[in-house]
Amino acid sequence: MPRIFWVILAAMLAAWLGMNLWTAPRIEELSGGLRLLDMRLTGYSRAEAQDFIAAIGDEGVSLYLGAQLWLDMIFPPLLGAVLFLCYRRLFPGLPGLIIGTVSLTYVVADYLENMALAAMLRAGADGLTPEMAATANQWTTTKWGLALVGLATLVIGIALRLRQRWFAA
Repeated sequence: MPRIFWVILAAMLAAWLGMNLWTAPRIEELSGGLRLLDMRLTGYSRAEAQDFIAAIGDEGVSLYLGAQLWLDMIFPPLLGAVLFLCYRRLFPGLPGLIIGTVSLTYVVADYLENMALAAMLRAGADGLTPEMAATANQWTTTKWGLALVGLATLVIGIALRLRQRWFAA
């Protein structure tokens, strides 16, 4: 892998660690143990979103709209770049370019989710409309669906590469 891959990977891991060791645990602590909305693989209802926003209070909303959102805005493109480079390596030529480019849809979905979550947090539990919750939920489940497809593609690529090397030996 090129040197830039390792730099991007290190930056991605730093953002991931920041979210998973600092901001997300603190917000979940403020919520009384409720999972962050954007970490719910199967989504959430309006009532669940309202309960979460009410539970985290002003401190949680401030942390979510501040450090958590900032980290979650730098993490997706870094992850996208890491995956793009991995796919290009695992699937040489045009297939790698196509798979790598398609994998970037995850970044778009994550950004749209972040914008929808920010709107809900700014509206507060009482101002949260059914449409706001439905939109954010749609982007959350889309993001996780794309992430699972991306992970499956990565595993398949690694398996094919290992198979190719095993039979070449």
